[in-house]
Amino acid sequence: MRALTQLWAQRKKPNRLLLVYFFSYILVILLPVIGIAFFSYRLALFTAVDEISNSHINSLRHMVATFDDTLKRVNSLTVTIGLDGRLNSYSADHDNRYLLNEFQDVLKQAVATDRKIQSLQLFFESGQVMISSDMLIHAYQGTKAERWVEAIRATDEDHLWLPPRLIRNYDGREESIVTYISKVPVSYHDKVGYLAIHLYEERLQEQLTQMQNIAHMNTYIVTREGQFITSYKQADIDSMVTQMNMKQVAEQSGEGFYTDKTNRPHILVAYSKPLWNGWRLVSQTPLTNIYEKLSYIGYLTFGLCILLSIIGIAISYWLSRKMYDPIKQLMERTKVYMDELSINNLLHSNNELSLVSDVLRTAVGEKKQLDQHLRKQAPAMLERFGLSLLHQRLTDYTDIQEQIDLHRLEMSMRGYVVMVVEMDYAAELAQRFSSKDLNLYQYAIVNIISELMESQTHYRFVMTNVAEHQQAVIINVFDMMEADELRELAQVMQSVISDVLKISVTIGIGSVYPDIIQSHKSYQEALQVLKMKLLHGANSVLLFEMLDKEQAYYSLLQTEKQLINNLKAGNTAEILAILEKMKLEITQKQLQSESVYMAYNRVLEASVEALLEHNGHPHQLFGPDIVLYRELAKRETIDHIHQWMSSIVEKIALYIQDQDNKNNKTVEKVVAYIHEHHQTDLSIEMIATGVGFNSSYLSRMFKQHTGRTILEYLTLIRMEASKKLLMDTNINLYDISTAVGYNNVNSYIRFFKKLEGITPGEYRKKNRL
Repeated sequence: MRALTQLWAQRKKPNRLLLVYFFSYILVILLPVIGIAFFSYRLALFTAVDEISNSHINSLRHMVATFDDTLKRVNSLTVTIGLDGRLNSYSADHDNRYLLNEFQDVLKQAVATDRKIQSLQLFFESGQVMISSDMLIHAYQGTKAERWVEAIRATDEDHLWLPPRLIRNYDGREESIVTYISKVPVSYHDKVGYLAIHLYEERLQEQLTQMQNIAHMNTYIVTREGQFITSYKQADIDSMVTQMNMKQVAEQSGEGFYTDKTNRPHILVAYSKPLWNGWRLVSQTPLTNIYEKLSYIGYLTFGLCILLSIIGIAISYWLSRKMYDPIKQLMERTKVYMDELSINNLLHSNNELSLVSDVLRTAVGEKKQLDQHLRKQAPAMLERFGLSLLHQRLTDYTDIQEQIDLHRLEMSMRGYVVMVVEMDYAAELAQRFSSKDLNLYQYAIVNIISELMESQTHYRFVMTNVAEHQQAVIINVFDMMEADELRELAQVMQSVISDVLKISVTIGIGSVYPDIIQSHKSYQEALQVLKMKLLHGANSVLLFEMLDKEQAYYSLLQTEKQLINNLKAGNTAEILAILEKMKLEITQKQLQSESVYMAYNRVLEASVEALLEHNGHPHQLFGPDIVLYRELAKRETIDHIHQWMSSIVEKIALYIQDQDNKNNKTVEKVVAYIHEHHQTDLSIEMIATGVGFNSSYLSRMFKQHTGRTILEYLTLIRMEASKKLLMDTNINLYDISTAVGYNNVNSYIRFFKKLEGITPGEYRKKNRL
């Protein structure tokens, strides 16, 4: 015995880690097996119940169609009788036997055409008279059979259905009757009485029985309130379970089904959509047969569960043994890594798994350092996020939500508007300040807007730099924000920036969109409306709704002609008046910025062309480093453009005026040169060289001032000189042509005849007579 005790004490204890893995694998394997077995059985049961439920619903739909047709025929009969114009006539004259006989015939004929109708009764308030299809006319007596009158009187409805009630017929036998009552006539506001159609309940029950096509199912017709009209098995109506189910169905809308598990066996309850008159068809089916048929599936599932459990235990043991050695190696490697990373202070732990925990703790510390580095990069990352939204590079809600969570923005996905804040007179500021100073201004603007948004609103926002002098503010307004509220917020921003930084900004605001993905649309609208600063001026708040969606046009043809003519005439005052009128018309028409720049570009182009025509050049007037079209593009407002353009055109006009004065003297020099040298073989190039000008410019300028070309004037001088020689001398034509500068006598004769209409010889003869 002592030896056994010693052997037991010396036994090898199982490794604790191995046991942990073994039982873990058992749980991991067995729990899913048991869960799958359980849910497989439940799924099979649910599928069976669902199939039966759908078949019940389809059956009820067929019944609904049939009963709806029956009830609509009853209503149609009511409308037919209720529309009879003779109702008012008889109401006014109860002694009219002819009308009485006709009404009785109508009621009897209606009963004869439909076997479900027990009888029809027509009651007139005036005279308290009751006409029936099954008895003679009589006064209203308030009997049990006639109490339907009190029921319709007690309601404001024009139609009323009464639940089944026992009524004794003319032969003394009691019958269960369902009554439909309607106030008549149906097409008039004033009612003279009531029409009651009494239906046999047993006929409705027969119709229900004929359509009963599912075993073990009992079908009921109930009212909106859950009261019974009739059923397939009358014996079940008084059941407490049935009454509770009918009350529950009365609280439902539409069609559907549910399982009543309050009692054994469980009952499947299906209900239809309301019929035309509000009644509903309800079916009850015990699930006993379903449970019996599915019992073999339960036994099979249980057997498989036991088998898989045994296999799972075996696999768990094998896996735990398989996993133990790698985990042990992991522990050993962890110690090696600790030595390499110089974290030997963790070796005090006496638990192998705790070493991994300590190493992980160290890794978490390093992660925190990485997080700190990430926070430093957060502003740049946030700006990239804003740019991605504005340029529609983020279109997936999941990606957007990840970015929002990463930056902890507490922004929702709905309600966004974009403001674009632009520094005014950016070109002038760039000349006054260095790029470093301008960056400081931008940084200050961002801080001012951020502080105002956080202190004066409850909206979340993201700011990003979208251009050299523009900041975009993406505002999460949650709900639709009013334009006035946006304008007031922008004006506060402008006021604070102006007071603190002594500069002005213009703010463009897009529309409010319901979705964050659509924020790029609001951004594009803000950029578009920001172009209206050209007409509205600097330090403006521009809303997209202010933008005129219809494109206005401005015809520059007449203005361009007037400008060129006055430029050439040197009328500076008239030119400035034309530009002032042009500015006024552009402002009134509210042209788009592209059209405004296009108009002024044409004015500039026409002015430069006039300058070039007068032998001038923009570099000559404005300097070699000035590009006029680029300078025009730097002007941000219509006032600045007008002011700059006026100064440019005025300089050109003064230059042209000065050139015209110089050109007059040049023309005189050309005329004198021609008079002095017309006897020689002259050309335009020789004349231009003689007076010191470019030949093309000289030709154009001479034509503008004299109305003739240089050659035309030279020919005219030569012809005058030749005419004097023809009249005063006897020199032959060859010598005369040579004397006036022609090398060819035939050319001289041709030009003379073209100018005078006759030959030189004929001219000499004519003028010597």
